[in-house]
Amino acid sequence: MLSRNSSILIVDDDDATRELFATCLRTKGYDVREAGTGWQGLELARKYSPDLILLDVRLPDISGMEVCKQVKADPALTDVFVAFCTGEATGVENKVDGLEIGADEYLIKPFGLQELLARVRTLLRLRDTTAALRASEDHYRRLIDILPDAICLISPQGRLISVNSQAVAMLGYDNPGQLLNKNLLDLIPARERGRADISILKERIIRNVEYTLLKRSGEPFDAELSATVTADKDGHTAGVVCVARDITKRKQAEKVLRDSEERFRQLADNIREVFWMTDVEKRRMIYVSPAYEQIWGREVKSLYASPREWMDAIHPDDRARISEAAMTKQSSGKYDEVYRIVRPNGAIRWIQDRAFPIHDDAGKVYRVVGIAEDITDRKQVWDALRENEARKSAIMRVALDAIITINHTGRIIELNSAAESIFTRNRAKLIGENIMEIIPPSLQQWFREGLEHYFSGEKGPAVGSRIEMPVLRADNSRFFAEFTITRIKLKGEPTFTIYIRDITQRKRAEEELRSLPQKIIKAQEEERSRVARELHDGVNQIIASVKMRLRGVQESLPQVQAATREILLRCDKLLAGALEENRRIAHNLHPADLNNLGLAEACRNFCRDFQSRTNMQVRCRIVLPAKKRLPPTVELTLFRIVQEAINNIEKYAGATSVKLQMGLQNGSVQLKIQDDGCGFEARKIGSGKKEKGRGLGLTNMRERALSLGGTCIIASAPKKGVTITARIPCKDPVHLTAA
Repeated sequence: MLSRNSSILIVDDDDATRELFATCLRTKGYDVREAGTGWQGLELARKYSPDLILLDVRLPDISGMEVCKQVKADPALTDVFVAFCTGEATGVENKVDGLEIGADEYLIKPFGLQELLARVRTLLRLRDTTAALRASEDHYRRLIDILPDAICLISPQGRLISVNSQAVAMLGYDNPGQLLNKNLLDLIPARERGRADISILKERIIRNVEYTLLKRSGEPFDAELSATVTADKDGHTAGVVCVARDITKRKQAEKVLRDSEERFRQLADNIREVFWMTDVEKRRMIYVSPAYEQIWGREVKSLYASPREWMDAIHPDDRARISEAAMTKQSSGKYDEVYRIVRPNGAIRWIQDRAFPIHDDAGKVYRVVGIAEDITDRKQVWDALRENEARKSAIMRVALDAIITINHTGRIIELNSAAESIFTRNRAKLIGENIMEIIPPSLQQWFREGLEHYFSGEKGPAVGSRIEMPVLRADNSRFFAEFTITRIKLKGEPTFTIYIRDITQRKRAEEELRSLPQKIIKAQEEERSRVARELHDGVNQIIASVKMRLRGVQESLPQVQAATREILLRCDKLLAGALEENRRIAHNLHPADLNNLGLAEACRNFCRDFQSRTNMQVRCRIVLPAKKRLPPTVELTLFRIVQEAINNIEKYAGATSVKLQMGLQNGSVQLKIQDDGCGFEARKIGSGKKEKGRGLGLTNMRERALSLGGTCIIASAPKKGVTITARIPCKDPVHLTAA
């Protein structure tokens, strides 16, 4: 009987049909959800994973066919059944298409509600059966995969039909696909193929039979096989289920067990350490291994003859200590000493000697056995390590940068004195604290994510990168620091060393460097203003005075010759021209229009003057607040860019027309100047390969824009004219002042 909790999703753009189906199904206890579009249906399917989807073919956004494709392609919706319900796409080809893409049923409208309920019950029963079968197969597959033995299903023809992961690993393959359809005989050496080919089928079942199998590399190994024949419904052989166990280790263990006594005998004679055995009183050497001759540089037989020789070889400075330890510690099992020996050639070797008592049945110590090891090389490594540690400690002490070592949770486990000084906290306060104590709250999540990902760079700071960020002192004051994080590669959880450098002074220097262009521009403008005043108040006044005096001479000598009068008239015109040129230069150096009338009118007047002087067509479109003024620095920067651009056009472009546009856009003032002149290769600007007469002015425009945090982009190509686009930030209304 079907569960009344089965969930059904109806996807149909016909509200009446959808409501009718939903009402009918809900009265039967089904959990029903509705969707009027394909995308809404997909969203609900992925959210609720219904048991059955009743899907119309024609939908207003995407087709039902596409919805079905996406449902069937989603691994999370594997057990969802789809039934098309349509009254339009009723042709055979439509049905074929629907079933081809994975639909489980194709219903043609109209049909009665009783038929709908019957179809739904049938589909849900089929769905439940299919889901149970899939779950059973998955359970079986998981069970097979967790078994420690290799399991294979072999066809009557001897080919592998199915294998578990242990079979793949045991035979040395990468994936099951490489084994499927392989002949079983290919996995068995030729000498054993005969009994493997016949015996299983004759006896129907075999248990724990040993075979030699071949790995993918051709390497043979020992295996223990159990197998049984499976039959189909008619009793014919369907295949063979084979369970194989790699018994290589077991065979090796058996061999080890057989050879253990021999190996034990050989061990004492061949180990690099000196294995020795004495009586408790040290009067007799019961056994000493041949390694004694290599390490002590003396013959074994001499030690058997005189056990005292061992003590005589010990360095004089260590002899008394070791003699006492041998007599007092060896019988208690606490003897573990390091001492020096002197070889006959005078060479000194370091020895670690350990001894253990052997008790008889009564618990009395009757022998002492020991192992003496030459640790000279290891001792040198230890000494080198201690030396390195000493160097490290010295570096930590004298380093000007803070050096902090943290564990994988961020706890500080080591730091140097510079860290104490920089953070104004003593060592006792910092050791054991979390590194987050010195990270500002706004950056802690970012740093924590970096720590969780071992500073891999996926989130947060990355290992090896130089990261600039503010850091907290003990009094919560901030300073800028440069972080470099290095991972210490040791066993276990990772640790990290963080190098922290106080870059406050560097930041100040950088800030001063960034403000330098503005200071230079300000100095230039002040110098321009001074020169303009001197031209206006000095040179212009002199020229005007000379002009008036010449005119006075001309009027006072009415009878002068015609040639002389002509010269005086020419001088008057030249002086008038010089006066006008000086006025134009003074205006360009310090435009009074900009101060008095504002940016828009100053640019328009400049363009009018340029057009009248050059006869070049200038189209000027400026849209700025009528009763507002931009900040003086913004107005001056934009006007200078206009000046520089228009003057460049006059000198180099060979243009016939110029277009100037300016306005507020997205919190910035945008200026765009275009000409139809000869153009140039814009990529050469700033590359060091400047065309004659070009580059410096364009660079000045860029520097002016950059000084206010803006941009100035020059786009051009030969014979394509030039387009200059400048953007200067001016988004805060408080920056606008009344005109």
